[in-house]
Amino acid sequence: MCGITGFWKFNSPDRFDSDLINRMVKSIAHRGPDGEGVFSVPEINFALGHRRLSIIDLATGHQPMSDQEKKVWIVFNGEIYNFREIRSELQQKGHVFLTNSDTEVIIEFYKEYGEKGFFRLNGIFAFAIYDVTTGQLILARDHFGVKPLYYFLNNKEVIFGSEIKTILQDRQFIRELDLEAFSSFLTFRFNPSPQTLFKGIKKLFPGHYLKINADGSSELKSYWNYHPETNNRLGIKDAITAYQDHFSMAVKRQMISDVPVGLLLSGGVDSAAIGMLMQMYAHEKIKTFTIGFEGDGDYNELADAKRTSDIIGSEHYDVFIGKKEYLDFFWRSFEYTEEPIAQTSIPALYYVSRLAAEHVKVVMAGQGADEPLAGYNRYLGEKLLANYHGILSGLPLHAMSRMFPRNEPLTRLAYAAGFRDELKRFIAIYSIFTPEQKEKLVKREVLAEMTDVNQKLIGRLYQDSESLTGSLNKILFIDTRLSLSDNLLIFGDKMAMASSLEMRVPFLDVELISFLESLPASFKLNGFTHKYIHKKAVVKWLPKEIIYRKKRGFATPMDKWLQTDLADTARALFNERDSASSRFFNLDYVNFMLEAHKTRKTDFQRSIFSLLSFEMWYRTFFNS
Repeated sequence: MCGITGFWKFNSPDRFDSDLINRMVKSIAHRGPDGEGVFSVPEINFALGHRRLSIIDLATGHQPMSDQEKKVWIVFNGEIYNFREIRSELQQKGHVFLTNSDTEVIIEFYKEYGEKGFFRLNGIFAFAIYDVTTGQLILARDHFGVKPLYYFLNNKEVIFGSEIKTILQDRQFIRELDLEAFSSFLTFRFNPSPQTLFKGIKKLFPGHYLKINADGSSELKSYWNYHPETNNRLGIKDAITAYQDHFSMAVKRQMISDVPVGLLLSGGVDSAAIGMLMQMYAHEKIKTFTIGFEGDGDYNELADAKRTSDIIGSEHYDVFIGKKEYLDFFWRSFEYTEEPIAQTSIPALYYVSRLAAEHVKVVMAGQGADEPLAGYNRYLGEKLLANYHGILSGLPLHAMSRMFPRNEPLTRLAYAAGFRDELKRFIAIYSIFTPEQKEKLVKREVLAEMTDVNQKLIGRLYQDSESLTGSLNKILFIDTRLSLSDNLLIFGDKMAMASSLEMRVPFLDVELISFLESLPASFKLNGFTHKYIHKKAVVKWLPKEIIYRKKRGFATPMDKWLQTDLADTARALFNERDSASSRFFNLDYVNFMLEAHKTRKTDFQRSIFSLLSFEMWYRTFFNS
């Protein structure tokens, strides 16, 4: 795993700036402590930069890398799990290799098939290819967006990198808040691709490539012509067997490494199943890592994880953090996340990644199971709304939600029940701030400049899911490419790489997801049982005490903290004269939410944490 960056100032009168590419590379040194490289063509104002974390081919996999004729150059971040099969195929076609790296395989694969062949790369990747012959630069991001790739493009230049901070090294870039993206953030608490809150900086869509020509023209296309269809002919028994085969192959495939691979182990079934298979394929004890929180409540997975570790037979490590450690990192976490993703588990992931990095360079994690397998409660809500909309719409849900104001899922269900249209209902399910709440929250003059493009952002994915049977399968398809790609996976990558740690996600194996997305929805959410086929399948490897444990994730005591002194801290931050909140929000409504949550009149945890995340992000990048 690595960090990539580069620029091409094709229509700029500026002289080549070697200091710029050096600053860009150094800004992501944490992503690759094992090496640094730069390739430049000063006469066309072009440069590629790379930081290396050595995982495969430790001796000869240095980058930027070229083919033997120096006609194709690449900087690559990620791992290609099927590179050996592709390499063998290319050798039969006459391609000669000088290294054992997957990087060189991408170069030769591109030379043979072009960018349209990228769909065959089973892995996690973001890369930039410069083709000397065609004079084109090609940026590509993996199928599900496990690896981030940001870019700034206009008619004078393109600047890109694994992280936004590479682009910010260009002192000519003017930082400005994108108000269209700001509206989307308030809806989702993250920004879907291609948005970022920096005006002009975009995230490359998962499963896409961006081809840029020397005259500044560009072409953005999907390399994966994939439109899944539901297979209603497959029986559950055959599906379970097939799932076991796909899942075990995904884990085995992602064990590929020239260094040991560890596991981020929660107390749940997903990481436990990965761990059991890892230990089956490993030649020695795998290392597992867990984090827990101090305080009363359902936050601590240490005992459950230790029990799982004993069953797996792993060498186990854990770390215990309190409120002080959590908040110490939270205040500065936006230097790493670079986007105000409002997920309370981010500091927890940072600390467990830091623990893991003391022992290994690579870990697997259970991320990516809940979205394709219907692991969240919102999927049960969508199932109920789709199947019983007529009944639910006739119930006094809003009155019921007012009777139970701290039942936030009921409040969201009541709001979403007002939409019969599937796409609009999906947006309602996602909404942290509804349009009505935005009108109360956002200052009138700011609101007047904001544009709502949420239907457009989700609509492109909704269209690709049209061959799937039922709304539940459609929202699972969308979530796997929306709230997973640009929310959980973005901060997963950033938190792991902050400690120079590579994180792999077997549940997002391309073949496994393609299989899962062909299954009927009842195989995923059966009655009230989430991840039904997964739980039935892993009985082959795990005891039921692990399979049916209560789901926690990296839960935190944030709800309680926002009822005590953290609420006072947040209020002071929001109400400072030069705060982002005082600039963009109606403070009376912000203070109302704080007081209502603190006194347990309403559950505004997600809303307040979203505002607090935005406040600290804005201070990090605009006020400092």
